[in-house]
Amino acid sequence: MNELYQHRLQRHLRQMLRYLRLVFNDHFVIALMFFVGGLGLTYSNWLKTVGPKDTWIIVVVGLILWGGLGIGRVATLLEPADTVFLLPREHDLHGYLVRAWRYSWWLAQIVQVFLVIVTIPLLILVDKISGVALLALLVTQLALKDGQMTLAITYLYRLDPAVKRWSKPANWLVSLVILALGLVVSPWLSLVLALGLAAAQRLWHQRLWPKSVVAWRDDVKLEANRMLGIYRFFNLFTDVPMVQGTVKRRRYLDWLLRWLPKDQTHAFGYLFSRGMIRGTEFSGLVARLTVIGAILLYFSGHGWLAMALDVVFIYLIGFQLLPFYKRYDNIVFTHIYPLAVKQRLANFQRLLTNVLSVTGIIFLIAFWLSNASLAQVGILLVINAIEIYLLVAWYAKLRLA
Repeated sequence: MNELYQHRLQRHLRQMLRYLRLVFNDHFVIALMFFVGGLGLTYSNWLKTVGPKDTWIIVVVGLILWGGLGIGRVATLLEPADTVFLLPREHDLHGYLVRAWRYSWWLAQIVQVFLVIVTIPLLILVDKISGVALLALLVTQLALKDGQMTLAITYLYRLDPAVKRWSKPANWLVSLVILALGLVVSPWLSLVLALGLAAAQRLWHQRLWPKSVVAWRDDVKLEANRMLGIYRFFNLFTDVPMVQGTVKRRRYLDWLLRWLPKDQTHAFGYLFSRGMIRGTEFSGLVARLTVIGAILLYFSGHGWLAMALDVVFIYLIGFQLLPFYKRYDNIVFTHIYPLAVKQRLANFQRLLTNVLSVTGIIFLIAFWLSNASLAQVGILLVINAIEIYLLVAWYAKLRLA
């Protein structure tokens, strides 16, 4: 079983590395450097305005640490066929799950360390906490995450429905109380309680798993959902075959189609527009990137960083929409109709212009709401117009011709 998990883990890491190379391309790395640098500068400047009187920040830090406990799940790498082929060795599967727990544990704890490190300046400025007490708070966070990871492994076995219903909410509630005591009363008290909770979770798991059976179907479904979340993130940057979009009627958007010409010259325009509205893959991608970009523009201030983020996100949306041009290539009717290829390209360019223009307007509103001056909004409007023109008239035509 150990060799089986090691083999699957190596295959999984190779696959993730292949997608990460596509995600962290030159353009995205440059944009990420700008974003991280600007975020760090903003955080550093904000820390200069924080003092002991801002006690509300302690509540925010506690909620951040508490919410951060949900980051990181157990990567079991179970597959649908395991419900048949591994069933005879169900008792030996515990060793397989232990290996999965160890691998996932380290990844999850790295995130917890990062969260605590980010909040340390706030705790020092507001709560005047010492270095040793910060170490106690860090161990508390790690112990709480350890308990949650152990509980996640326990949930892979078939439990009593009543126990399964209350154990996870109770764990979250106890974790919140422990963090509150650590930030308000004493980090050492929270350390003792967190270590006790982690020990109790492990003891419960050791007593329970030999008497239980594996919840095969639930575990396979849980792992499939975990991988789907990862693939959806990769799908924001590149085409992922494992992510298949669905079709929704969306009657409430039919009014958008009334503005489209319905003659033969714009036949592909109607097809692309209808597919964009009813499909979930590309429309969801545009919606997610637009919302994320608008939020970042609003909180990045009204300087050159926000303008750079605007340019990057419009480029990302336009770049990700290019594969939609060949969405209907496998439908034979799109080839036998007497429609020229130039008409198809022109119709797609019109759709691309409309989508990017709406996105640009939303970004301009978010930029204006961040207290940007009218001169800066005007500059960004010109930048957006030039970028959209180059993306549609030059880049898209070059890539799709």
